[in-house]
Amino acid sequence: MILTHVYRKIEEIPNIDTYHLETATVSSDDLMKSILRVKTDHGNEYGIRLEDPSQIMENGTTFQLGDHELLVLNVLADEAIVITPKDINEMGVIAHLLGNLHKPIQVQNGQITLLFDKVVVLTLDKHRVNYEIKKVTLDQPMRYADLTNGK
Repeated sequence: MILTHVYRKIEEIPNIDTYHLETATVSSDDLMKSILRVKTDHGNEYGIRLEDPSQIMENGTTFQLGDHELLVLNVLADEAIVITPKDINEMGVIAHLLGNLHKPIQVQNGQITLLFDKVVVLTLDKHRVNYEIKKVTLDQPMRYADLTNGK
């Protein structure tokens, strides 16, 4: 079966306990693929090819398999660097450093998160930036900034 449309995020579905759920575990990198083959916890295989480019896959995305049957995407945890800048000045310096390294990041709740990279760790250490390395489950894949203004 080829799935072409995202149904909803699992937390947006009322009465989720009335559905039969199959779960497919994917990496955060898989979320950016235009075509994806997954195997579920029930042993079933499905292809995913989104027809609408505005739809995105993220942790908890569901696809409708039947009236009360859903496929749920579960994203594996990644080893990530999590930086909590002390102030706006440090945020600017860190953003500049990471931009020079051409690394995709996520900024959320005053924290910068990026996938683990030895070069980034060495750079942060050199500039005495405090950070943590921990396993995180990314809701969305890391992306580079789109500076094309939609062109």
